[in-house]
Amino acid sequence: MFNREKINLVWEYLKGCAKVNLKLRFDLLSISYFLGRWIPYAFTVGIVTGSIAAFMDLLIVEINKLLSFHEILFFIYPVLIALVVGYTLLIDPVVGGPGIGYAIVHLKTKYFLPARLIFLKFISSTLVLAGGFIAGREGPSFFIGVAIGEWLGKAYGFSKKFKNILGLIGGGAFTGALLKAPLGSSIFAMELENMYDFDYSPFVPMIIASITSYLTFTFFRGESAFIYLTKRPVWTLDSIPYLVIMGLAISFVIYIYTFLFHTGCCVSQFFEPLKRPLVGTIISLPVLFLLYLAIHDTEILSAPADMRIVSHIAQIPIPIWIDVAIIVGVMVITSLTLGFGIPGGLVLPNLIIGAAMGNMFGHIFPDQIVMFSLAGMGAALAAGAKTPLAAIVMITEMSNADVVIPMTAAVITSYTTSFGFSLYLGQEIDIKPLIKGVGCRGKNT
Repeated sequence: MFNREKINLVWEYLKGCAKVNLKLRFDLLSISYFLGRWIPYAFTVGIVTGSIAAFMDLLIVEINKLLSFHEILFFIYPVLIALVVGYTLLIDPVVGGPGIGYAIVHLKTKYFLPARLIFLKFISSTLVLAGGFIAGREGPSFFIGVAIGEWLGKAYGFSKKFKNILGLIGGGAFTGALLKAPLGSSIFAMELENMYDFDYSPFVPMIIASITSYLTFTFFRGESAFIYLTKRPVWTLDSIPYLVIMGLAISFVIYIYTFLFHTGCCVSQFFEPLKRPLVGTIISLPVLFLLYLAIHDTEILSAPADMRIVSHIAQIPIPIWIDVAIIVGVMVITSLTLGFGIPGGLVLPNLIIGAAMGNMFGHIFPDQIVMFSLAGMGAALAAGAKTPLAAIVMITEMSNADVVIPMTAAVITSYTTSFGFSLYLGQEIDIKPLIKGVGCRGKNT
């Protein structure tokens, strides 16, 4: 026979559990706030960023077609654009450089990026990405996307306490469209902002915004892989030790690249903003010309516009000396251009360096060259940007190829052996000197 006191205790316990479960499962206020504000906001950000990204891509491709009429234009054009960039730096020095480092720092402030700055960044970056420079799309896209996310959030009535999340959502969405990697770009944005402390709070609206942005972009520009492969990647277990060795080698190369790039940023401060991009570009042109002669193709001159150079290196074995020339050339050229204020991202240079490293190791396993090249790209991106998870997902999305397991071996190795340095200064340093533009930690980050 049950004790009445025990029965009452059990009954009270069950009622308490029921109240807790009902409260947990039916928090209608939070659900309605999320569905009523964050989801519509995410869709709006996606549509706006996708549309602007499609327009930007159209301009880049069309200008590149004009330059493709004759190779000499690819060497005259950068000088003219460097002059244009110099004048934009006089108006606002923040326009120059990759932009991601500054955007990361900006997210931690209470200020909004001004419309004039975004317009200048859009125009100058579009002109740079059209040809003649080795620059990535993600720098300008993340910078512009942050501004779009912040201003749309303000229009939707979000308070400033959400400004950081709003900017990340916009940056991830714009980057997801231009790089054709919505999931990877969302993770990329969150890993950039919280390098060693991953925060999932903006993940759902960011994914919605990125996918919407990508779909909007493809509606206007069509669907195609960012890295076009005609060969499918294959791999075997005996290649894993070589992938680990390659990860170590890439970590060392990216360390040298980081040193050269930040040295370029520091040296550029000795020149006036108007002359800075022109000086760096003119010095880099002989290196670009030699690289063009080594490859015997204009692919390297049109890299930001069509990514053919990455697709080429990823599939076709090339002489090791050319791989070395590509690696050294990319490091020197980008340190003298992006480091001297030319707007553009650092993801593409990392992908080219990683692909060339993979191509070198692919000589050991010729039938696995695609796998080594893709793994090299992921390892270089993880080491340079400190975004290991995003590197794996982005390369998978860009190439539509599944090399997750072998790529992880190279990525983990390069990432864990590259702690202590980053291509984006905003990930590492205190924000006050950067905002004030002190020394070589100024506006080019």
